[in-house]
Amino acid sequence: MKHQLHAVAVTVSVLAAVPTAGCAGAPGSPPVRGAASAPATGAAATRVAASAAANAQVSGGSACAGAPNSSVTHTVEVAGKVRTFIAHLPAGPAPGAKVPAIIAFPGRGEDAGRLEAYSGLDAVDAVVLYAQGLDGKGGKPSWEATPYLGAEAHDYEFAGDLVRWLAGSGCVDPARIGLAGKSDGAGFAASAGCTLDGVATVATVSGAFYQDVNHCSGRGRPVATLNMHGTADPVIPYDGNPDRGLYSTDAWLRLWQQRDRCTGAGTDQDLAPDVTSTTWSTCADSTVVVNYRIAGGGHTWPGASVSSGPGGTTHSIDAARTILDFLDAHPRTPATG
Repeated sequence: MKHQLHAVAVTVSVLAAVPTAGCAGAPGSPPVRGAASAPATGAAATRVAASAAANAQVSGGSACAGAPNSSVTHTVEVAGKVRTFIAHLPAGPAPGAKVPAIIAFPGRGEDAGRLEAYSGLDAVDAVVLYAQGLDGKGGKPSWEATPYLGAEAHDYEFAGDLVRWLAGSGCVDPARIGLAGKSDGAGFAASAGCTLDGVATVATVSGAFYQDVNHCSGRGRPVATLNMHGTADPVIPYDGNPDRGLYSTDAWLRLWQQRDRCTGAGTDQDLAPDVTSTTWSTCADSTVVVNYRIAGGGHTWPGASVSSGPGGTTHSIDAARTILDFLDAHPRTPATG
């Protein structure tokens, strides 16, 4: 699907991608379960509502202000802290239809520029925001919904401000705003998707889903969700880690099937010798739950042309394109909120 937008020409500066090491906990790290706590979902929702009432102001004006295929760094003040993110406009804009938007959250120890560099999301036909986390335990950037940062980060308010900023921009389709992330950023993207209004889809890569601090449960607003994970991930095991409080992929998918009120068995499809998709499509409010099991895949971003983490990288699928196609196929409806 080709989207169009009207871009206002301004002078922008492109943020250079600065590689950083690490993503979530390294293999052999000591158990981290319970090392930090997050507020209950209701408390987070209250904080988000308060942030919305404060009408946060993003630097640089509209998400539509920029040249085609350009990136610019913005700031917004959240709970007294200046937060930063990179906004990328798609190439080839023209007056016309509104485009989808994706908010992407990097893993622990990564910065927003690093995620922009390896994800390939700059190449898709969408406005993409790369959010920057705050430093948590160990001095590495991270997010709420992990053991490394708690409510003091106010990440849910930050994410909510970005959703509202996009929804109010003239070039963005407010029914097609999705959250995505890798590793700990994926865990936060999912948790935020379960907390915030205005989110159509959640897409996660090598997701770190911590049982004690993630706000997702089997009850709540249905949200279409897409998960991609390698079976040989050396950082966030596909089968989870009870000592670290990590959901297994199967347990995580069962939670989403319950939340989205899916019925019946999933349908398997071999997309490539190393990639099998399983789709639960009989779910409430036209939502779906989709899992891509990547045989032998590491803690990596599918389709990445540069290093995105330890282990093997599949090129049988392109995560960036898959995420956009999923968002295009599952817009938010009045029923999903």
